[in-house]
Amino acid sequence: MAGQRHGTVSCSPEKLSHFVGQIYDCVLNPGGWDSVLAALCEEFSFASAIMGVQRPSGARPICQYAVGVEPEWLARIPEFGPEMLELWGGLEQIQRYPVDEPIVNSLAIDRARVSENRYLKEWEARGMVDAVVTFIVRDATLFGSVGFNRHQSAGAVSKQEVEGLRLLSPHFRRAVTISNLFDMKSIEAATFGSALDSFAFGIILVDKKLGIVHANKAAADILKHGDLIRSDKGRVSLPDNAASAALERAVGQAARDEAGLGPMGIGIPARQDGEPSVIHVLPLRKGTTRGNLAQRAAAALFIAQAASPPRTPIDALALIYDLTPAESRIFEMIAAGGTQAAISRTLGIAPSTVKTHVLHLFEKTGCARQADLLRLATNLSAPV
Repeated sequence: MAGQRHGTVSCSPEKLSHFVGQIYDCVLNPGGWDSVLAALCEEFSFASAIMGVQRPSGARPICQYAVGVEPEWLARIPEFGPEMLELWGGLEQIQRYPVDEPIVNSLAIDRARVSENRYLKEWEARGMVDAVVTFIVRDATLFGSVGFNRHQSAGAVSKQEVEGLRLLSPHFRRAVTISNLFDMKSIEAATFGSALDSFAFGIILVDKKLGIVHANKAAADILKHGDLIRSDKGRVSLPDNAASAALERAVGQAARDEAGLGPMGIGIPARQDGEPSVIHVLPLRKGTTRGNLAQRAAAALFIAQAASPPRTPIDALALIYDLTPAESRIFEMIAAGGTQAAISRTLGIAPSTVKTHVLHLFEKTGCARQADLLRLATNLSAPV
């Protein structure tokens, strides 16, 4: 069983890069998710992991992957639906948790309040002592999360594990979001290029300077129209300057080091005939699967319909300053007058986590105080 090491584990840059590569290979080969989860359990001393994605209106998951979980226990988990919701604070609280932010059960929930919880009792009887969950996608079309359980032999989830998962979370989100365009089905890398025209959504393979290597038929039609995404002498650009700059940063980072990509290039907003659309950037240079798609391509641009219309000015700020969803959510609450203590209570995360995100906001925006963030929110107008 994973989780026999005591203490904390720090993920090295080399291992982080390896995990990110494995995650992105799962875009074309979802069968690799089991190996990814098993490797993360080993690295961070977790006993088991479950990843699931479903549509909000669906009763069954689109996909579910589990490691370290006995089949009979996995089959029983659905019967604990209400108890599991209670264990994470209820549906309303779950909807408040920021996407990409690891939520540690022992820190977010008052265990005394749920001591009689039926699922908690059986879960603890199996030797589990803590858990951490990250919501990797939550919009009008998809709901997905990945959760890890901690055995009592390894102790409670620590700051080091949280930080490691926080670095990996946006890569999970990118992979799942793009995989959804393929209906979570495997795509043969050897035939991917010839199959591009069969997809109804636009796909453009670009080099590190946004030069077009290949565009499928749907993307070629979009480029010809020119209102959503353009070809300027064979180089991709967007009509909006801020969005175009965000796309350039994301592709450049994808070419240099995909592990450092973070949330950049996930859902860059654009419009076509007034309909909100988004562009997702998938790195192609590394990985055993992705690296065979196109020799000159640094990234694939996926053009998809937006799951929800952009908010302003929060989405504009996130685009310009490359904010994570958690940073965007906290900025939004600061702009509404919330204190750090109130934000911690509302989101169910530790005060130190809120402080860390606020410091990241200062660093990325050049602000020195929360009053400066408020002023920025007031003055900023949406670019799209």
